[in-house]
Amino acid sequence: MHQEFGSGRDPLGRYYTDPSIGQAFVSLLDRRHASSILDLGSGGGSLTVAAAQRWTDARIQTVDLDFGAEENIRLGMASAGHLAHSHLVADVLDENLPELIGGPLFDLAVCNPPYAKIRWRDGFARILSEAGLADLRAVPAEALPSDIMFLAQILRLAEPGAEVGIIVPDGLISARRSRAVREALLRRVRVMRVVQLPRGSFRGTEAQAHVIVFRNELGRGEDVDISNLGANGVSSPLSISSSAAEARMDYGYYGLRTATTGHRFTLREIHADITRGSLSSSEARECCDPVFHTNGFVQADPLAYRLSRERLGQDRLGRRIAEPGDILLARVDRELHRKVCLVIEGRAVMTDCVYRIRVPAMWRSSVARALMSANGQAALVCASRGVGARMLNKEDLLDLELETA
Repeated sequence: MHQEFGSGRDPLGRYYTDPSIGQAFVSLLDRRHASSILDLGSGGGSLTVAAAQRWTDARIQTVDLDFGAEENIRLGMASAGHLAHSHLVADVLDENLPELIGGPLFDLAVCNPPYAKIRWRDGFARILSEAGLADLRAVPAEALPSDIMFLAQILRLAEPGAEVGIIVPDGLISARRSRAVREALLRRVRVMRVVQLPRGSFRGTEAQAHVIVFRNELGRGEDVDISNLGANGVSSPLSISSSAAEARMDYGYYGLRTATTGHRFTLREIHADITRGSLSSSEARECCDPVFHTNGFVQADPLAYRLSRERLGQDRLGRRIAEPGDILLARVDRELHRKVCLVIEGRAVMTDCVYRIRVPAMWRSSVARALMSANGQAALVCASRGVGARMLNKEDLLDLELETA
């Protein structure tokens, strides 16, 4: 059964673009004149219609697997007064898509891929190879979500020098596991700008997303402009080096760094020992000893947190204990950036949703205060991943830049 656009949970992992975001999206592209425009995975057509309103004389090709997409797009195109439009019902990731579309190459492409994992197919090797991204065949399949394959498919269909705007999830922009993908992308195309979108830009999800704007020409190691889209429009760009962009491209991270004024340090630099708790939720319910979980960050003074004075039973191998001098931080939680405390008394067994941070005594207060500061909380938000309940990776926590007062 066809699901109405923008309603409920989409079986194909699609989250539809609000028309206002569509207008902001096309404003990020530089091309003044476009003769042929491609929208892969067009869905309800928000990006297509926004493009049609800006490039009124362009021939527009849309492709979507959903049979209901064409009617929605045609209604939008009619309201925009745009008639030069063709739609193809097809799998966007079909290796034979260029043959199915036929006709000339495109000089501009827009795309909002589905937010979904895909299984590797034999045809993907051909798509990556013909897109000039053959190196990505060596990347683990879990690090190649659908947006990467959509991007590769666009490159097969774009003429040299074509401009492309594509919406991608935060993982591609900032996750450690996606570094090889960013490196390959920066070699293959000329990334001109990356714009961080506000949460809630897409109906049905609070996922963080970004727009990458690039040209279909080889990267030349140039700086990349990164910006943020807010209530007042697109912010003034920050320029980062190509090597910095390989590490991550998110404005939230670099914007925070430029805003700090004190001495910066990382937990890795001060040789912090970070340990994840050991109890699962079921084990925590059955444990007879005091347990510390993410719902325990409730005391009024987080810099003087008191755990239970109750004597713990005989320690079992593998149990992780919180005790005086430890800094505790939620590892998984919707509000993990606000769940930090410094233990001054008592002991408890930690669940696996909590990190224990141990640093030299001279650093304890500075680290705890830095994590609890406004900048520290913002840094934790940037470092964590996920929608709803967020998760913080240990390696990202070790490299988190903190600021002393």
